[in-house]
Amino acid sequence: MMKAKLQRRSAIAAILGAAFAARGAAAQQTPARIRRVAILSPGTTETRPIFVAFRTRLRELGYVEGREIALTFHLAHGAERVPALAQEILRQGADVAVADGRGAAVAMHAAGCSIPIVAVGGFDPVALGFAKSIARPGGCMTGAMTISDVLAPKPLEFLREMVPTARRIGVVLAGIAEGNRGALDERAATLGFALRYIPVKTPEDAARELAPAALGDVDGLLVPGEAIMAGLSAVVAPLINAARKPAIYGDRDYVSAGGLAVYVDRILKGANPGELPFELPTRIELVVNLKVAQALGLSLPQSIVARAEEVIEWSRDEV
Repeated sequence: MMKAKLQRRSAIAAILGAAFAARGAAAQQTPARIRRVAILSPGTTETRPIFVAFRTRLRELGYVEGREIALTFHLAHGAERVPALAQEILRQGADVAVADGRGAAVAMHAAGCSIPIVAVGGFDPVALGFAKSIARPGGCMTGAMTISDVLAPKPLEFLREMVPTARRIGVVLAGIAEGNRGALDERAATLGFALRYIPVKTPEDAARELAPAALGDVDGLLVPGEAIMAGLSAVVAPLINAARKPAIYGDRDYVSAGGLAVYVDRILKGANPGELPFELPTRIELVVNLKVAQALGLSLPQSIVARAEEVIEWSRDEV
């Protein structure tokens, strides 16, 4: 009987010892660290299509904000504060920085390469010194180039089809890379266009430079899909429509968001950004807004409408 009691006490002691050991091991375990992603943008809101799509793709990759990942937006509301916010990101620290546009990429690179950078924008990373090559950057930055020297002139070709009589095209100049600007000049000459570059980086610039009276000498406009312009779209588009000018916009930037999220995911899992090639666009998706064209009294050629991946038309409620 005594032996049975001793055996039972020993068993209880062993169970209690194992329980306390398990509790001690659990107490020593460190909770999974939330990975921090800092996003630098000259824009004004984190609800732009590229950011919405970026968040969606991260969720698809298994990240839950507040649990596995934290996104911190540093919105400059224009170009002026971008360098200061880049320094702020470096001071606060992050696992990855996302640079939205050429200006943000320049500012993050200038601030130092102490953290990996994933950038998106219409710039040449080799010409700017961010990378040794497109295929193998070799530094702290990778990402997606939304405009290349090859594709940059394509919107001018669409404008020639849209407005065969056009002679002068206004190009809204936010942050167009020099290489892309040269490609535009060259293609414009072959198409018989004269280009007038219009500097717009703030709402005040837009109100002054894109007012109907200021656009009297242009027959159409090209608005590149730069980060600054995307942030000003609510101001820019109504001004151009008020001037009754046909325009081509490059802001379908959410197309690049999936690639950015994948690169952030790979870097958080240990990939070296210097070994991840910059993504290049291979095609332009044409979206035709017949609704605006009809309001402007512009008859678009059927060749343009037929090639469009998406056509926006009048709804029955608006007729």
